[in-house]
Amino acid sequence: MYKSIIRPFLFQISPERVHNLLFSGLKLYKHISPLRGAVKHENKGKFSIKLKEIPIKSRVGLAAGFDKGAESFDELADFGFGFIEVGTVTPNPQLGNPKPRMFRLVKDESIISRTGFNNPGVDVVLERIKMHPKRVYRLGVNINRDPSSTTSESIVNDFLLVFDKLYDAADYFTINWGSVDALDFEAVLKTLVTSRKDKSFYKKIVIKLPADITEETLLNVIIIARKFEADGFIATGPTMDRSNLICLSKAESERIGAGGVSGKGIGDKSKKIVKFLGDNVKGEFLIIGAGGVMTVHDAIDMMNYGADLVQIYSAFIFEGPKIVHDMNKAISR
Repeated sequence: MYKSIIRPFLFQISPERVHNLLFSGLKLYKHISPLRGAVKHENKGKFSIKLKEIPIKSRVGLAAGFDKGAESFDELADFGFGFIEVGTVTPNPQLGNPKPRMFRLVKDESIISRTGFNNPGVDVVLERIKMHPKRVYRLGVNINRDPSSTTSESIVNDFLLVFDKLYDAADYFTINWGSVDALDFEAVLKTLVTSRKDKSFYKKIVIKLPADITEETLLNVIIIARKFEADGFIATGPTMDRSNLICLSKAESERIGAGGVSGKGIGDKSKKIVKFLGDNVKGEFLIIGAGGVMTVHDAIDMMNYGADLVQIYSAFIFEGPKIVHDMNKAISR
């Protein structure tokens, strides 16, 4: 029903407007107890596992960028996600880039986005997370600096501020390779790991890799991750390469302008990076396959290449909520 009736209607509306409508619907949905109870029951405990002695509701998660402001993560978890990642979260509220900034490519099953760091800031996110202290899923937070912070000291301080404020509320943290230069990234990771050692509970820190990372750079990131005791990798975020968007004309691409490609248009980039990680660091680091995971077959490929978990974003938009259950079922087999 989603692909034949609901999606055609929604796809007549701009992507960001649809996103806002979805969150309005989720806020209504949480007050309809019989409906919410039925959805939760459908996915309750069916695909639970233990990964490195940590119970997880399922191996399929929702990637950062979908619920940037931690508005409806608890409702989204009802659909079978074992872990939800909110953010990107910065110290202060951010408006992000001017609109329009999201472009849906239906024939290519992809999205081009340049939203920026739009989010309500760490204090609002913290209050929203604290409203849901009892969770059966894992909650991660993608964190970053304020765009106005440009010195090494201010960048490190921004990351540390968000990390420390959300530490007791979240289950893991994600930092993006490429969001700051390499030296600042090392300083950020070292500072967060040092801060973690002073905490009562150990929270994982994972590194999100860009889809266009070279093998040489990836080897360097692995060295840094080992040196500063990161826990894992998410492979990957969007790509700047549009060569897999076979239905997008050159004129339309120029009209859209800058932006990263997510969804099917990532091609095999993420799978190749997951395979590289699986061949080189499997068992040493947690590996989360993300980027271009659009079908059950994609999810199975990621697992076969070495991923411990998978994350989706565009698949939830193009395939609908049922894709979470279908991926969980296939992976569990």
